[in-house]
Amino acid sequence: MHDSSNSKTTNPVTTFCTGRFLIDLPAGSLSSGGNYRYDFAHIDRPKPMSKDDFERDIRARQTLLQTTRHDSGASMLVEAIRPDEQSAILVSWNHDASTSMMSMTGHRWIEGLAFSFAMKVDDDHKAEGLKAMHELLGRLHSRSDNNIPTDPGYCFEGGFIANPEWENEEAGIDIDIAGHPDAFVSVWFYPLAMSKHDRPLLERMHSGLQTLGRLATAVRVLSKGNRQIGPYQGQEFLVTVPNSGGGRSHSFIWETEGQGTLDTPAIKIELTTGHHDQNSNAQRTTLNDAQALQLWNAVLTSFRLRPTQVAPASTTSGTPP
Repeated sequence: MHDSSNSKTTNPVTTFCTGRFLIDLPAGSLSSGGNYRYDFAHIDRPKPMSKDDFERDIRARQTLLQTTRHDSGASMLVEAIRPDEQSAILVSWNHDASTSMMSMTGHRWIEGLAFSFAMKVDDDHKAEGLKAMHELLGRLHSRSDNNIPTDPGYCFEGGFIANPEWENEEAGIDIDIAGHPDAFVSVWFYPLAMSKHDRPLLERMHSGLQTLGRLATAVRVLSKGNRQIGPYQGQEFLVTVPNSGGGRSHSFIWETEGQGTLDTPAIKIELTTGHHDQNSNAQRTTLNDAQALQLWNAVLTSFRLRPTQVAPASTTSGTPP
């Protein structure tokens, strides 16, 4: 990760780049997983791989599709394309009974890493899908965790897609907080049209508490209300709840519903404490309320659009292939 100083705190921090955004957490915090989508393509976590192994993997994928039969009697493989020596695109039927829906995977080897992308297209939009996949592979760069790009584009774990124009972009990441094994921060952003809520956060939370009835008395509200982070108008709802370890866990949420354009996405940031370990064992909450609120304010106010050498171009709509 990238250690940097933040004007809002004197404590050392680790900066995480996700999509076109940055967020700071205590130094030594580590990402524990992510889910990334760019221009309707799902991004797999890049795998360390030699060039020879990459070629063997592509041949194995292609052979499997060629030798698997479609219900029509033809091969599942529709087309195999090698844009260059380091890239491959495989187009196949989505399943053995498909008559229109296709799966398209793009693969690229860069500096010992194998990147893979997957999208679905119908046969009427195969050409548009291929164009998008060609462009994605051509814009792709590998990225170490401590590298924060200065060019406009989309960050994901191990990689960067250079593009001044916003595409249909999504991400969701979990970050384990250094020094607090029971605590993590989650960050999501997604186009508003794909995940619009029926009601704003505070209305949903109030309704949820009402449905709990008497159990709602166990929920302690530390803070709630409208809160603007940078240019983003949002709402936060901060509570503690009993946990199975006999203590209380923090559940802090801030979200903005966005403004309906690609470059003003819906964003949600959460801080959770007292969660179970990998073996489902209850963990003691290591932050008291004051410490959790201090950490929350530092992390939340650090969230920002990544500065770039060229201002990202604004786009207002995206049409899936």
